[in-house]
Amino acid sequence: MQKTPEDKQSLFKYLAELITQVSWRYGQFTAIGISASEYYSSEYLPAERDAPQDDHFPLAQLAIDLTNRFNCDCILVNHSQSAVMTEFQRSKNLTNETVLSATIGDSCGISFYNKMKNVHHSLCANWAHSTLPNFQWLVDGLTPICRCGNETCIEQFVSEKGIERQYHQVVLRDRTLSQIFDGVDEIDTHSTRIYRTFVDQLARSLIKPIQSLRPSLLILSGSASAYSSLRNDLKVALYRNNAASDLPVITQLPQDEFLFAYGASLIAIKNNNNHLRS
Repeated sequence: MQKTPEDKQSLFKYLAELITQVSWRYGQFTAIGISASEYYSSEYLPAERDAPQDDHFPLAQLAIDLTNRFNCDCILVNHSQSAVMTEFQRSKNLTNETVLSATIGDSCGISFYNKMKNVHHSLCANWAHSTLPNFQWLVDGLTPICRCGNETCIEQFVSEKGIERQYHQVVLRDRTLSQIFDGVDEIDTHSTRIYRTFVDQLARSLIKPIQSLRPSLLILSGSASAYSSLRNDLKVALYRNNAASDLPVITQLPQDEFLFAYGASLIAIKNNNNHLRS
């Protein structure tokens, strides 16, 4: 698997070359939509910590540079935003719903939508790098320093690497996330213990956004949401931690590698159509 560049110039060059190759094959674009891991939309890129301010490359600036380069609308959105648009396209009855989208994979992030409009909220902006609620080192274990410079961040527990790290910390052996999930099905003691801990950590992480934003639907996406019964197990954990009767409906999106790209393209098409109308 090719490693995506982390510095400003290399990332722009990588995307520009990729878009150019696709345009040679399919023709000129009218709009470009790119879904990026929350890792790349974060202010906490490892390469940025000690870098000059000019090397900081937020998604908004990258979108502007690509728009200028290819002379068409370019948007870059988070995976959690792309996941919402994919679900909106699939379920036409969500037009008037409030939706919380949580992506838990190579990195973590949440987005909140009200009547199909993205609502910017401080809870969403800082969620992955806020402290895991009710952290107890005897239960949750110790963590290394996060890429944001803090410890015990939510991302360090409910991301794919976070789950794998917790397994290694307990068992002193490496297992991939898919192997851990397979172990749960096989009633492996260690895998089951790590999975239950992960579900409880995810529930603790989502209680505050759920209580504050009161979504009617919670969408789970990303590799760490792949276990088939996660939504049911999470609902039980939310009740156990929250004891609330008005929890949102929980849905898991399929593990499709094109899901996020599809959601980003839907947003790009919608924005382009809006520009044409205006």
